[in-house]
Amino acid sequence: MQRSTCVALGVAALLTVPATASADSVIVKYKAGAAATSKSAAADRAGLSAVLGTVAANGAQVVEVADAAAAAAVLNRSSTVEYAEPNVELKALGVPNDARFGELYGLNNANDADMDAPEGWDLAGYPSLPATTVGIVDTGIDAAHEDLSGKVVACASVQLLTSRVREGSCNDDNDHGTHVAGTIAAKANNGVGVAGVSFNSSLAICKALNALGSGSTAGVANCITYLAGKGVKVISMSLGGGASTTLQTAVRNATSSGSLIIAAAGNDGDATANYPAAYPEVVSVAATDRNDARASFSNANADVEIAAAGVDVLSTKRGGGYVAFSGTSMATPHVAGVAALIAAKNPSFSAAQIRSKLDTSVDDLGTPGRDTQFGFGRVNLVKALS
Repeated sequence: MQRSTCVALGVAALLTVPATASADSVIVKYKAGAAATSKSAAADRAGLSAVLGTVAANGAQVVEVADAAAAAAVLNRSSTVEYAEPNVELKALGVPNDARFGELYGLNNANDADMDAPEGWDLAGYPSLPATTVGIVDTGIDAAHEDLSGKVVACASVQLLTSRVREGSCNDDNDHGTHVAGTIAAKANNGVGVAGVSFNSSLAICKALNALGSGSTAGVANCITYLAGKGVKVISMSLGGGASTTLQTAVRNATSSGSLIIAAAGNDGDATANYPAAYPEVVSVAATDRNDARASFSNANADVEIAAAGVDVLSTKRGGGYVAFSGTSMATPHVAGVAALIAAKNPSFSAAQIRSKLDTSVDDLGTPGRDTQFGFGRVNLVKALS
């Protein structure tokens, strides 16, 4: 289902002072009825210079000074002054102009049941975020989508009969893979659609699942090996099933070569173990809703490691446009996007270090500490990039 377009957030000016005012000025509010001579004496002691403007809300003055912090400290010791503080610089957070960004509650919402994406992006140097290449094993991608064009740097598909991986084609015939790709790396600030968590990153796609959303164990395993061979630090896998020696071997080899695999915990709504998520080398992702509650379908077991938004998540679909899907499949790319930014910001990090940073960069939900519903907690981009 598609949702109505939201108006982009804006930033309101707070002071009636020049836009260039920063920490070289101080805001001082003198007490009502204070004598002019007393105010002048306090200003002289603090080294105040020219009055630059006023604060409309309370009549405080904005005054030029050499050292705002020191001047405020001197002024606050005066019986003539109600309060004084440095006129510190405020700046817009990383809120892109994508038309439907306001619907991406997993990134930013009024309940704060989100990863604090704008604040995290700001820490990373928004809009020039560091970038890496994220691997995806799924149903492929619509590489011509307006929010994904130019993103794919490696493209391959599993051959039906042989389970071999062949480069050159990875067209999505299901929507699932395109949706996952959008959550990870959809373009930002292009005025349309959505924005991915790691929106400057590239994508390496291996299509292991068919139009019905299913594929063979051998094919999935070969896709993991293919992507690890491309040197990607993060592999997102919004898929799962039963345990397999073949699959576990591919997972272990990819982990040994430096790839962190992030996979869906499963949509059974019980304690079922879903693989590859349940392998110890893999980050298992549970799903939450816009109120930070566990999604009713999200599996809960000892392997769950981290949680992210997975209910009615808006993202890209085949043929252009956008659609909302639910599932731990939708939570997984949120976490993969955060992992990608951790890897991009810290290029020397190993897979184990990226994972450790993920696990300690959460908002703890449910039972304090790690639990079966949320793992360590819901992912938080500010903490991940701090």
